[in-house]
Amino acid sequence: MKRVIVIFILFISLISPSHLKSQTASISLEVSDLTNLDLGGLVISKGLVNQPRIARLVILPQGKQVMVEIVVVWKKDSNSGFRQLFTFKSVPFLSRIVFNDDFGSTIDGNGTWDKDLVTDLVSKGKPTGIIGITARLYDVSNAFLSQDYKELVFLNPSPTISLIAPIESNSYDVGSVIAIWTKVPGATGYKILANIVPENSSSPEAALKGANPLIDNSDVGDVTSVDLRTILKREWFGGQKIVVMVTAVVPGNENGSPISTVPVTFILNKTGEVPTVAVSPELMKLIELITGDVNQKFIESILKGEISIDKIYDENNKSIDQMELMNLLNWLMQNKDSIVSIKFTPNQK
Repeated sequence: MKRVIVIFILFISLISPSHLKSQTASISLEVSDLTNLDLGGLVISKGLVNQPRIARLVILPQGKQVMVEIVVVWKKDSNSGFRQLFTFKSVPFLSRIVFNDDFGSTIDGNGTWDKDLVTDLVSKGKPTGIIGITARLYDVSNAFLSQDYKELVFLNPSPTISLIAPIESNSYDVGSVIAIWTKVPGATGYKILANIVPENSSSPEAALKGANPLIDNSDVGDVTSVDLRTILKREWFGGQKIVVMVTAVVPGNENGSPISTVPVTFILNKTGEVPTVAVSPELMKLIELITGDVNQKFIESILKGEISIDKIYDENNKSIDQMELMNLLNWLMQNKDSIVSIKFTPNQK
């Protein structure tokens, strides 16, 4: 018996045989939910003998000599086309309900596969993209009898990014405006675009397209916060209305739609004016540290002035002063790998 790799059976989907109203030769496919299937440990040398029973072929009528051909194609992502992943043609066998672990044990056949493509798929760990499966049924003379085709869609939702700060329409001190945004999986950096919003501007988007931007798509690296004041191309002044947008830099997405935040506008205070919300330096450091690890609404509450630092205690319940807190936060900013977990438990009063 030839040793074959029967990858196709992992990606079969299906109709129930109860839907068939006659004994006309037919083939249908059935599969368990494969969304969380671990492909990393998939090492198959003889069918799927030692794999869990996750799929089946339903062939009617039963007890007839038939042959089965399977063709599997894979669409890696929304920007690529279908490529043939695997083909399999069985030797004649008695038609019946066939499970994935029958292949390579009770049913022999010949399979061919794109080794590099299979390796690429397995390296993902879990099914991704779109899998298309065609199952064809033949009699022993190789005459076509029936076929079924199904698609399994594993495309992930498009990633999104949003600005946590500055907050729309709030006012900030000219000397420092901290921008904070949510992390995008796979991003290697983030670009900042900012400009003044003229009084006659039709929209924030139009202002961003204006000439001589304050910040011209400055790549700030793989971080989720930056002081906009430190990356200005030219000076800004109190009383100006500013619009800012952050775009994620994701390798492989150069030809896709940009992953950008909704433009956010804010006001720069004139000298002597009090900001809409005054957030302490300690809280700003804390926000930079915890962004992406806690609920965004918690961070928004800090930025809106709804949460303030009353007292900080160490593991021995000893109060930490302001200087010690800033030193600790600064150290953690430089040594984020030292943080095992972050958990917030509100006091119950």
